[in-house]
Amino acid sequence: MTDSRSRRRGSRALSYRNYRLFLSGAIVSNSGVWVQMIALAFVIEDLTGKGTWVGLAAMMQTLPAVGLGMVGGALADRFPRRIMLMFTNSSQALVALGFAAMWFSGVDRPLAYIALGVVNGCVNGIQLPAWQAFVSELVPRKALLNAVTLNSAQFNASRAVGPAVGGLVLAFGGPGWAFLVNSLSYMPAVLALALIRVPRLAAGTDGRPNLFTDAVAAVRYTASHAGIRRAVLIAGVIAFLGQPIIHLVVIFAQDVFRVGELKYGILAAASGVGAVLNTPLVISWGSRAPRSLLVGLAWPVYGLALLGFALSPNYWLAVVALAVVGASHIVTASTLNTVIQLQVTEELRGKVLALYLMTLLAGLPLGAQLQGALADLIGPRIAVGGAGALLAATALWWVLSGRTRVLNLG
Repeated sequence: MTDSRSRRRGSRALSYRNYRLFLSGAIVSNSGVWVQMIALAFVIEDLTGKGTWVGLAAMMQTLPAVGLGMVGGALADRFPRRIMLMFTNSSQALVALGFAAMWFSGVDRPLAYIALGVVNGCVNGIQLPAWQAFVSELVPRKALLNAVTLNSAQFNASRAVGPAVGGLVLAFGGPGWAFLVNSLSYMPAVLALALIRVPRLAAGTDGRPNLFTDAVAAVRYTASHAGIRRAVLIAGVIAFLGQPIIHLVVIFAQDVFRVGELKYGILAAASGVGAVLNTPLVISWGSRAPRSLLVGLAWPVYGLALLGFALSPNYWLAVVALAVVGASHIVTASTLNTVIQLQVTEELRGKVLALYLMTLLAGLPLGAQLQGALADLIGPRIAVGGAGALLAATALWWVLSGRTRVLNLG
């Protein structure tokens, strides 16, 4: 009977048609994003042979989203989020077609690919706050925790599926076909959004968004709520020290382990596989265990697993270490997102989530640029291993000092 209740809790959000549509479209489109991500990293590394360029490409794809994040949050609180998401998904499909056209036409300048990546980052900055906030419109509050966890699970499932598919496409078709696969992957997402029918939870605001006022409101609200404030800070630290490995895997694949496209895809998929394997445990325990306990266990393991990956003497041990990284990541990501979703008021949901996402989106590319440059100077093992050690030490200090307890509020 207990197992039956646990299964019902684990699938609560899936009992709602709108959420099922959203989740099915999301996993296909996000898998395509990962296909494109590893293809673009492969192109940049192949054209330049430099970790600094790989880090630069990651930074230039992501930083525009930081600058436009508050715009996206303000728009998400003023206009129908479903319509916004249909527009942004369609736009990203066109960007992917642009990447494919560049490759097939023989463009071999890395700056050209980086420039189109900037365009993609701009669209992503508008989309992400609406994407996160839209979840609250699809399920009632009693199912929100489960919906957020499943949303994190689908994102991490795409991290498993996308790179594996990308590795196969790179091996047998090349980057151009990988970009085309991503473009086609947006079609199910747009169709699913077209079929969803939801009432708006927050009334729209007439007039043009005042970005300064919106940013100040989001910062003040976040600063005055300890649980949200700590969740944002922790997410930023993890993004800066831990998540850059997403982009730097290609350096380990080609320069450390010296494997081909297929094994590169497997290595890139490993963290997603670990996240998927750990998802049932997160769903089962996520609504019962204190959120401070979940983060307090997963965060230090995240850093230690990253250190283990950097020091792995062979390829397959590195795959296992990245799987542990992914398993830890889904715990921290879904828990921190849930803290914010449960503690924020609906009227500020889009803007506060935008601030949270801007922190993530700033930390990841800056960390990737720094670690990529250090990889060129002192070697990728030392650069990434040092980041993992610092991440674990920071986590232990926060946990032992009791700073994570406020995550249980709300």
